[in-house]
Amino acid sequence: MQTVNRLLGHWTFHGTDTEPNAKKPFKVALTIDCRPTALGAAVVCDLKGRVADSGSVEATAVVAYSPDEHVVRWMEFSSSGEYHDHRRQWKGNALEFEPLSYTVLGKRFTEKFSLIFPSNAELRLKAITESTDGASVISGTATRR
Repeated sequence: MQTVNRLLGHWTFHGTDTEPNAKKPFKVALTIDCRPTALGAAVVCDLKGRVADSGSVEATAVVAYSPDEHVVRWMEFSSSGEYHDHRRQWKGNALEFEPLSYTVLGKRFTEKFSLIFPSNAELRLKAITESTDGASVISGTATRR
């Protein structure tokens, strides 16, 4: 239930996207709308917004605690063609997911993804994606209305 309660609601995210060889970070602005599903055992989160170097982006995540595995699963599908299945146990107010390796259009990536909840109305997101081109870092803070 902790996972559902932490994520439910409408969030506004502002942050940066630092890309390899970029002269400065790009701005990222997203809305994250999480609603209950599966009789309250999970949330479906729709992420929509703009990443300055990529334009409009959309993703949908299903997030739930798996009692059999004793982990939180963040399963996400995005408009960029990516599919992610992140896993990790809660550590206090943080989810620091296991590194996830995946392939898009034949290119290999590894992502390190974390969510920290300093309060009920704030979350800090950080995603570090490594490839042969270097590391891309998206980080910022979301507030819940």
